Amino acid sequence: MKDILVSHISYRVKNKTILNNISFAVDAGEAFALLGENGSGKSTLIDIILDDIKPSEGNVNFFEQPKINFDKVGVLYDHLPLFMMLKVSESIHYFAVIHRLNYDAIKKKYFDIFEINKIEHTLVKELSQGERKRVGILLAIMHNPRLLILDEPFANLDPTIIDRIWNTINNGYRTVFFTTHNWKEAEKQATKIGFIYDGKIIYPPESPHEILHKLPSQKKIRIDWFDGVTDKLKDYRYYIHDEAVVVFFDEHSELLKTISAFTNNFSVKNVGLEDAYLFHVSTHQL
Repeated sequence: MKDILVSHISYRVKNKTILNNISFAVDAGEAFALLGENGSGKSTLIDIILDDIKPSEGNVNFFEQPKINFDKVGVLYDHLPLFMMLKVSESIHYFAVIHRLNYDAIKKKYFDIFEINKIEHTLVKELSQGERKRVGILLAIMHNPRLLILDEPFANLDPTIIDRIWNTINNGYRTVFFTTHNWKEAEKQATKIGFIYDGKIIYPPESPHEILHKLPSQKKIRIDWFDGVTDKLKDYRYYIHDEAVVVFFDEHSELLKTISAFTNNFSVKNVGLEDAYLFHVSTHQL
């Protein structure tokens, strides 16, 4: 079952292409992360998936149905549509009425997990960004949706609470589609990852393990940029980022000998998802 099917989505504004022919599927039960830097098109794609804006081309289906049915969907926007002048309890009451839910039952089930008790009677406008995010996630899951669509769910959250909230979100049968630029959390939580850059999917979505396994090697060496450094590394796979060259390091290669001939200022580390993203971005730009 495809809980989300995105087919050939493009979006243009005044002849500027924001999204370009994006297609992917989110299977039932998956935790699918869409990773990309700011401005890559993540939030615009979320808006199209949620039918908040219309694409220039393409379409989106939920649960393999031609019509969008949001009854089984929970949503967390990056910019939370909360009522600033209401108390947290009043906001939760409001949405509980919409979903025909009992406030006390919600309180018993979720307040300890999301640490809502101590902010229950606080005005939304007085909450920190992290507190607002916790309230927003609670509102998204309180009606026990089959599918969650979350835009930057980890932003501004205290690291000590992320695992607890994620275990509540990803309860074993729910499908979760989320955007993020938190590489470590995506690698830890997602079962499948797609990379978006400049409005395009630049690598076929796969599991974090598959993505990392298919890199040129599992270790990297970072070298500060200087003129001519890439000429010395022309026999190796690398990408350039943040005034540095990151070279994929195979322990059986001559790379260490090559680098040691012109600098001692380098470090060896394991690769991560950010390396995979930046490597595929560099390949995409060729």
